[in-house]
Amino acid sequence: MKWIKLIAGVCVVLSGMMSGCSLKKNTAMSRNYTAFITRYNIYFNGDEHYKENLKDMEDKYQDDFTRMLYMHPAEARNDEKAPQPSQDFKRSIEKGQKAIQLRSIKKRPARKSGKGNDPEYKKWLKREEYNPFLHNAWMMMARSQYLNGDFLGAASTFFYISKHFWWLPNTVTEAKLWQARCYCAIDWLFEAESILVRIPEKDLTDNTLRELYYFSYADLYLRSKDYEATVPMLLKTIDYAKGAQKTRLTFLLGQVYMQLGRNKEAYDAFKSVGGMSGTNYRTRFNARIKQSEVFQGDDIKSEVNALQRLAKFGTNKEFLDQIYYAIGNLYLSRGDTVQAVTEYKKAISLSTRNGIDKAMAQLTLGGVYYDLHEYDKAQPCYAEAIPLIPDNYPDYTKLKQRSDVLDEMAVYSQNVALQDSLLRLSLMT
Repeated sequence: MKWIKLIAGVCVVLSGMMSGCSLKKNTAMSRNYTAFITRYNIYFNGDEHYKENLKDMEDKYQDDFTRMLYMHPAEARNDEKAPQPSQDFKRSIEKGQKAIQLRSIKKRPARKSGKGNDPEYKKWLKREEYNPFLHNAWMMMARSQYLNGDFLGAASTFFYISKHFWWLPNTVTEAKLWQARCYCAIDWLFEAESILVRIPEKDLTDNTLRELYYFSYADLYLRSKDYEATVPMLLKTIDYAKGAQKTRLTFLLGQVYMQLGRNKEAYDAFKSVGGMSGTNYRTRFNARIKQSEVFQGDDIKSEVNALQRLAKFGTNKEFLDQIYYAIGNLYLSRGDTVQAVTEYKKAISLSTRNGIDKAMAQLTLGGVYYDLHEYDKAQPCYAEAIPLIPDNYPDYTKLKQRSDVLDEMAVYSQNVALQDSLLRLSLMT
């Protein structure tokens, strides 16, 4: 009986609140009630969907370790030839739109007498939105647009937020940083930099803003190929990252060190990837392969033995091309061309995927033959590898041109080799 009375009392209170909380009114009660309903009735479901999908995207995305990693999987949506995330954020976008359409309070509050000369009160009356929670719905919608690959649409939404929620300085700064991040994703680097240079680092008051700031600057420098400037920003970004994203950025740090020729630091970065909790086997394996590429010791025997042990595991059967390619690189780095050629041939013959990893071994082997002027052997390596690599592969145009030249040259090279053999034979007893 007591519970029935309590529920009845709550219903009476709520009905009273609702009657005085119409969106056509703008009172303290209507604002607070509308904010409450927005947060727990519409926004909550969209935000839960957003967080679940974001974690799923970061954890399950299959990075392409043969190229420089993206700062975040969402950026791959602007590259048709990169592995694509499967997650969809439409529901979060729709929830944000619904909250904005149904719970926006545009009507200004009734003026209070005696407040006409109060500058803060004047600013209050100039606001374009009086639902104190609605900016969160706008931000959720814009972030979801970004993660869905609609980078221009997201940039426009973030721009709107920065202009129409001017009384919320942290929200404005966050929107601007996200806008710069959107521009980086579509390589509008000048526009991204124009935003970032106007945001002083000392004015960032919380970790969310600092993480966005360092991430955006690291992405800007990375895409500008200013690797020296990328390192400190990337290190700061990694400090704030968690889980799979922290692992991804640490692997990327190793790749940046490789570009700078700082092989010792690259080796340490890849080693730390393998030691991170929660790192999946594929990432750990590729980090181990990358370690061998930047190995600096005088004696490569221990490193070669470690890779050969990997080749014996049944779980690595599909990765044999990568393993023997890495061993070949170790021998080549020490000037042992004969042994390097042997390992590259193993990588090619044992490849089961016929993809980019096999192509890399073929191109490297072809390059060795080319430098040795054995053009008839170099030609099939290039001819088979070129169709397997994307046209945005580093130096693709140069490699394609060399392959075309070798196609013509190989015929003459084979004739010369044949004639030399016949001449040697003719001189025999």
